[in-house]
Amino acid sequence: MHKDTVTAPMEAFTSDEEAALYERLDRLSVSELEAYIGSAKSSLGNRALNATWRPRIELALKGAEIAHVRAEAAAAQRAAEPPVAVAAPAPAAKAKKSAKSAKAKAETAETAEPETAEAGSHTDEAEED
Repeated sequence: MHKDTVTAPMEAFTSDEEAALYERLDRLSVSELEAYIGSAKSSLGNRALNATWRPRIELALKGAEIAHVRAEAAAAQRAAEPPVAVAAPAPAAKAKKSAKSAKAKAETAETAEPETAEAGSHTDEAEED
């Protein structure tokens, strides 16, 4: 591993960079956050890491720990909530079926009417003879 040659401390995160970091951390799962926190703690414990990176890693670690607590709380809340019954789609399916059956009945009635009219015209012709 090559040695970090930068001796001046890095500039602090800008507010945009910090907001983007927190946004990315919020999207991580609980296990990914645990791995991120472990990696950050390992980096902070590494003596070979130049101190210029330390403030950024510390800030990211604090953000990851906060996101981890939120993610665990959300997961616990989802686990505690009873599953929602999914009864709403059934009436919609029935409505579609009844709409289809009504359409089919209407088509059947339309096709039956001309036949009835034709049958009536044949009987009229027979009566005229």
